[in-house]
Amino acid sequence: MLALSLAAPSALASSCLCEVDLYPRVLLGRATPQDFSKCEEGRPSKVDALSCMRGLSYKNVKQGDQTPESFRLGVDALVAASKDKALSKGAINLLLGSQSYADTSVRAKVRPVMVAAGRAPLWDTLVKTTEGDAAAFTRALYAYCEHYTVISELALEDVTLDQLWPLPSGMKPADARKGLSCPYGQNLLLSAAIRSLEGKLPADALVLLSPAQLRVLRNAVYARRGRVFQAKDLQDFFTQEPWYQPDPAYTDARLTPEDQQHLDLIQAAETKAGKKG
Repeated sequence: MLALSLAAPSALASSCLCEVDLYPRVLLGRATPQDFSKCEEGRPSKVDALSCMRGLSYKNVKQGDQTPESFRLGVDALVAASKDKALSKGAINLLLGSQSYADTSVRAKVRPVMVAAGRAPLWDTLVKTTEGDAAAFTRALYAYCEHYTVISELALEDVTLDQLWPLPSGMKPADARKGLSCPYGQNLLLSAAIRSLEGKLPADALVLLSPAQLRVLRNAVYARRGRVFQAKDLQDFFTQEPWYQPDPAYTDARLTPEDQQHLDLIQAAETKAGKKG
C-alpha cells in the first residue's frame, strides 16, 4: 500500500507523488517554493492534497511502508484540515480511517476533533478496542455496518460468537442484527459462527443468525468432517473455505459428541426461528 498517494488527482504531475510529505505540508500551510519545484503542473490545492492522503494508515507504519514521522505529520495535517469548513468532513473521515486511534502519541490531538464532530463515542470505542478491551470490541462489531471502513481495520479474522455475546448493555437482539445487516456484517457473523464450531457454541447467540445462516451453520458441522453436498449452494459455499476437505467416503460416524451437541443447538434455533430441517 502506498503511504499517502493512493488517490492522487490526475492534475498533479507524477513527480509530485514521490514526495509523500508534500501534501501534509500543503494542508498545514508549510509548503515552500522548493517543495513545489517538482510539480510541473502547478501547486496542488488543499482539496488536491486531501484527496492524495487516502492511503494514510497506521498499518502502513507497521508494515514499513511509511515512517512514523510521516504518519504523524499526516495526522497533524488532517487535524488542521478538520477546522476548514470545506475540508472538514473529508478530513474527519480520513482521520478515523487512518487508524490514528492506534497511535498513543496522536490520540490527544485527534480526540477534540472527534468530540466536535460528534464522533467521540466511536473514537473512544476504537481506542479501547485497540487496547484490548473485550467489551469495546463487541460494541465495535455491532457498529460494523455503519462504520465498515473503520471497523474492518480491526483484527476480525479470529472473531467467534463468544465475542458477539452477551449483547452490550441495553441492546436488543433486533438492534444487534440490524448492526450486522450489511453484506460485510453478515459475512462476519456467519464466519464467526462457523469458527465457533471449533469449540463451545454459545446457544443464546444463535438468535443473531437468520434461518438461511442457521442452515449453513448446521451443514458446516458436517462439512468440517468432509461431507460432500448434493445441494449446489452448500457445496459451492464450502468449496471456497480453505478448511474444507471433501471426502466421498464420508459417513456420519465421523461426527463427534461435540458435533452432535452443536447440531442439537442449531436445530433448536432453527425450530425457534420458524424453519425446520
